[in-house]
Amino acid sequence: MLATGSNSFTSYRLSIRFGADGFSFSVLNALGGSTVQTDHFPVTEQAVAANVLRQALQKPYLMDYRFQSVEFVVEGLSTIVPLEHFNKGDMLAFYRLCFPNQQASVADMQYQILSSLEAVMIFCLDGDILRVVQECYPDVKVCCADAQKLEQFAAQQEKGPVPEDAEQRDTYVCFEEKRFFVAVFRRNKLQYAASQEASNDNDRTFLLLGIWKALELRAQKDACHLEGATKKLKKSLSEYILNVE
Repeated sequence: MLATGSNSFTSYRLSIRFGADGFSFSVLNALGGSTVQTDHFPVTEQAVAANVLRQALQKPYLMDYRFQSVEFVVEGLSTIVPLEHFNKGDMLAFYRLCFPNQQASVADMQYQILSSLEAVMIFCLDGDILRVVQECYPDVKVCCADAQKLEQFAAQQEKGPVPEDAEQRDTYVCFEEKRFFVAVFRRNKLQYAASQEASNDNDRTFLLLGIWKALELRAQKDACHLEGATKKLKKSLSEYILNVE
């Protein structure tokens, strides 16, 4: 179904985003990247996510477009390993080590190679959901939202001025409703990246400062770049970290 619809002159991309609140569909112009149409399908506690997705994929309007590509973006907990140490057989064990409270099986494990960062992002996607989307789009590309965010952070780091202090590290944090993603760079070299569950500012402050301490980041010299933080959270972090932006 990658090439469907009656429009033979314009090609489109379909992006399906799966998060805690359900599935978001975006039809994008393949040339300019502009959004042509969007739709959202909520997932409640009573609804099975795979069934919601199956019904959403049957929407008639999807047949009106010729999809050049389809991507399925997963929002959820993730962790990262250096490319040289990555082994598919170790993914589940490593994921459980990082997130012991999460239920996952071998069939649920997914990975995304980030060649430019010499790293691999490991994340989880329910196998039933993957099978449903592959029934309609066999060539679907499964992506991790945190991987996209990490590449964005890497681009910001590369565009920034080179610090005089060769040891200076920059921490980038993106806060969402129930979790946050953090990445640490030193002169464009990725040092650390992972996501954490946290639904309030007290937990966010505690966890982020714990990461800061574990990585031996310097409160007076290293920088912390925040995205999506509340004023309260920024003020709280500023009490411990000098360079909060």
